[in-house]
Amino acid sequence: MRLAEHWNHDSLSWRIPLADSFSGAVAGPGLDPPESWVQALAAVARDLRCLTFGRGVPVDRLEWNLVIDSEYRVAIGWEGSGGVSGFACGQGLTMDATFGEAAVWVADTVQGELAGYDFVQWPSRGRHLLAPRLISGEPAWVDPHGDVTIGRIGQLCGHTDRWPEVVGG
Repeated sequence: MRLAEHWNHDSLSWRIPLADSFSGAVAGPGLDPPESWVQALAAVARDLRCLTFGRGVPVDRLEWNLVIDSEYRVAIGWEGSGGVSGFACGQGLTMDATFGEAAVWVADTVQGELAGYDFVQWPSRGRHLLAPRLISGEPAWVDPHGDVTIGRIGQLCGHTDRWPEVVGG
């Protein structure tokens, strides 16, 4: 089911293939989606390449959905691919959210969806999850067991060495 089908009123909808960077809207209403949201989706897609514990997430063929409803609220999701189920989640933030706000919301939403439907812990080494947080306006992954910033959302794969292999007790 396409994400746009969840709305019973006017909305703008884009399908965006993302893995490491924005590659263009597959389908849309004839105007570009908000750049902060496209950047947030791309940042989270990059981070999905590392620290996934459990079932793998096939990010190379991931196609995101981005919807803005008539009240300017954003919904995101993706189509199921490679054994990972699709999802749609809305009523988070408005289309004028900053990149940092959007990235933290997207990361938190994806983290919850993967754990809830596909039993994937992300980002994790198999014990606990890193938490997406906004720190001084910047989206970051934080180890909540010590409140240590690991790296910026979108750059997680370059900072996995900051989070020890054995964490917690």
